[in-house]
Amino acid sequence: MVKARLRYVTCSTLKPATNWWQMDDAKYALTNSWNGGDELAQLELVENGRLPRRVQAEHHDAHVISDFDHTMSRAYDEKGERCWTTHGVFDNAQEMADLAKKGRWKGDSAGKIHDSSGRHLQCKDLSAHYLPIEFDGNMTIEEKIPHMEAWWRQSHDAIVEKGVQREVLEKLVLNSNIRLRDAADSLMAHLDAARVPLVMFSAGIGDIISIFLAQRLGAVPSNMHIISNMMTYDDKKVVSGFREPLIHTFNKNGKVISKEEVNFFHEMRKRDNVILMGDSMGDLHMDVGVENHSEADTLKIAFLNQKIHLLDFYTANYDVVIVDDQSMTVPRTIMDAITATRK
Repeated sequence: MVKARLRYVTCSTLKPATNWWQMDDAKYALTNSWNGGDELAQLELVENGRLPRRVQAEHHDAHVISDFDHTMSRAYDEKGERCWTTHGVFDNAQEMADLAKKGRWKGDSAGKIHDSSGRHLQCKDLSAHYLPIEFDGNMTIEEKIPHMEAWWRQSHDAIVEKGVQREVLEKLVLNSNIRLRDAADSLMAHLDAARVPLVMFSAGIGDIISIFLAQRLGAVPSNMHIISNMMTYDDKKVVSGFREPLIHTFNKNGKVISKEEVNFFHEMRKRDNVILMGDSMGDLHMDVGVENHSEADTLKIAFLNQKIHLLDFYTANYDVVIVDDQSMTVPRTIMDAITATRK
């Protein structure tokens, strides 16, 4: 099978069309609503012809695997301000401001980052140190992994040191600037109604994801299964640690799937067609671990959030790259087409 790829999407609303993904024409028109104009953008297939079978499958043969931070959630708001990640809740919340101290930062021989008094840095400071490493094009993934592990463990240590109670955590999330992408709530409701499983595979904090979705949607959707870094609590419901295995940007695959999650994927073995959504190169292999599944049966959708210089790199690895668009319109349209026409 020739693997067809869509180069990029620069807009947010698909023009009404019937079975648009099956059309023989290699170009598909979309309405550019970003600037309020009527201009048309184009989706261009690298290979001529239709999208492969993975998009044409019946919905009872499919499931969705999605990242959360800056994929299901927005990367920035309508004013262009950066929206928070699940880890970012602890740095950005007003209630935690008195715990954040500035200093002269330095690393030690173990690779840990401390402030001038020897305290571990806050998550935001760790991000400033490690984020350039995550996106360093001159380093291999193997070279980056030790740095990602150090970043995540130090962030989790800093969170545990705060001694946050579950009740306070819920308030922090309620007052946070985590925002769902436009149409994300309707996409999740649509998947739930169609009984299409949704796996939220996140290197963020699973407790914050579940709290946020319960607050935003009223309840975590019944079709959703969250694979993420989950907190542990002591008898006073204070955060006391994080469960193993650690999940970071570059190990989101079958290696971090627990026994319970293996059983979950085993139950879905007949749903071998996957729609995968992410915003980083680390999200590419989230479908590894799905039984009776090959990469050819996965439609990989990327959200390229502002790092436009990485477009060629993303288009070389993802089937669809959605550029600078804070909505779920394209994935929702694909799922609408599948569930509406493939009974």
